[in-house]
Amino acid sequence: MHILVSCEFEASYQKAHAINTIKMAQGFARLGHDVTVVCREPPEGRVSPDKLAKIYGLTEPLRWVQLPRKILGWSTDTYWRTALLTLPTALQIRPDLVFARGYLFPWLSSKLGMATVAEKHSRVGVVNSRFFRLVKGTHHSAFLVWLTISHRLADYYHSQGVPKEKLLVLPDAVDLKLYQRPECLPESPYPVNCANVAYVGHLYDYKGIPTVLEAAAKLPEVMFHFVGGWQEDIDRHQKRVEELRLQNVIFHGLKPQVEVPNFLWHAEVLLLPPSQHHPSAAWTSPVKLGEYLASGTPVVATDILALRDWLTDEEVEFVQPDNPEALAQGIGRLLSDKSRVEQLRVAGIKKAQALSYEKRVEAILKYCGLSVYGKTFSLDDTPSLKQGLGQ
Repeated sequence: MHILVSCEFEASYQKAHAINTIKMAQGFARLGHDVTVVCREPPEGRVSPDKLAKIYGLTEPLRWVQLPRKILGWSTDTYWRTALLTLPTALQIRPDLVFARGYLFPWLSSKLGMATVAEKHSRVGVVNSRFFRLVKGTHHSAFLVWLTISHRLADYYHSQGVPKEKLLVLPDAVDLKLYQRPECLPESPYPVNCANVAYVGHLYDYKGIPTVLEAAAKLPEVMFHFVGGWQEDIDRHQKRVEELRLQNVIFHGLKPQVEVPNFLWHAEVLLLPPSQHHPSAAWTSPVKLGEYLASGTPVVATDILALRDWLTDEEVEFVQPDNPEALAQGIGRLLSDKSRVEQLRVAGIKKAQALSYEKRVEAILKYCGLSVYGKTFSLDDTPSLKQGLGQ
């Protein structure tokens, strides 16, 4: 199949939803499909495919279309501009399937009779007009499925009018080829004379970063490493580090995806510490979850509802959320209990095998009744373009 992956973000954007979307594109490509990614051109100009491959850690060739930032000077908002500029590419290549991470283009593509899958993780209670436009779009016959990451989110979307049979819940996934531990590890990015604990991802407070910093104060002999985060968040947390007079915290900043696995492989413990005092605690499915498990390094995770949906005590060391003492104790247990570490390593790797992007893509295609592998596909039961316009 020829698959068009439609994105509302800029090429090279490194938030989790962007990484997930580009990795999904790679998942389609790994199953043998021909994939075109349409995204926005960043302010500094187009990004080369080679640079994008490094940023996202890609191993499969993707076609990239980077949309200009204006439509003949129209003063439309970003989302509509992106949807309208994506349309000519879609009409030119006539994809067998559109996979869209956004609200407006999947509404438009399905209205025009293009087989469409949309992925959105909109929070419970969202009220913007774009959300309700997509809800309306799910009633187009060409709209195949709305993919999300939590049954609680799916229940909310259904309550707002999305047909139940057009909702599919899958956790976020992992690029196993990139994150599985090799037999021979590269040189460690960490000090070698101490235990190293790592958190990888953005540094928002609701991700549990304040709790980690307070736990670091309780374990001065352990080095705590933060890999990722915007500079303004690093600066803000650095002030807290100074207030706590911590000498065992290092901020490494954002890294290209190809460099991230080495930070996981060489850590003694990985941290997944989201707060329970944020709505996402009921539905989050962090991209880092599968990456952590695939690395073979044991994980300390906070015991929130959303993580319990996908994990058990056999796969991670659960601790009470928003509790620095509990987090420090969980880290200490793994640093001192080799048998527990080995048990978590084996179970975690096994769980990661079921979380690959290829398996996620395969599950979507099978749910939609489409060809899983790269074979010729035709939409015999999908409205024609002309019929779509008349809906």
